Amino acid sequence: MSAHTQIRFASLASATYGALLASGILYHFQRTGSLRALANSLSQPTVWIALLVAALVTFGLWKRYAWAWWLGVGAAGFQLFRIASAYVQGRGFGHMPGVATLLALALLLLVLALLLPRRARLGCNR
Repeated sequence: MSAHTQIRFASLASATYGALLASGILYHFQRTGSLRALANSLSQPTVWIALLVAALVTFGLWKRYAWAWWLGVGAAGFQLFRIASAYVQGRGFGHMPGVATLLALALLLLVLALLLPRRARLGCNR
């Protein structure tokens, strides 16, 4: 697979991660029907920061900007750390995570696997 294709796939994986994040909020609202829960979810700054970073990484990688490579690797690594530490420190340790969590982990690992090879870094040269 060429570096250009790897970068495009990483961009699509980042967009899918952002869509998964947004759909989780909407699914929770649909399931509960509570406007208070929706307002609470949308008032969290971390949600907006994660969506903004996912959009920036998606756009930047699609255009093959060098800053997007660094932001993508850093953001994916940080999100993996946050999910893993919440799982280990939380009460869910010893239980299988939910499907959405496993999908998010797979997407983040895919982004890292596609961006970490040297040719992908060199492909982001704008």
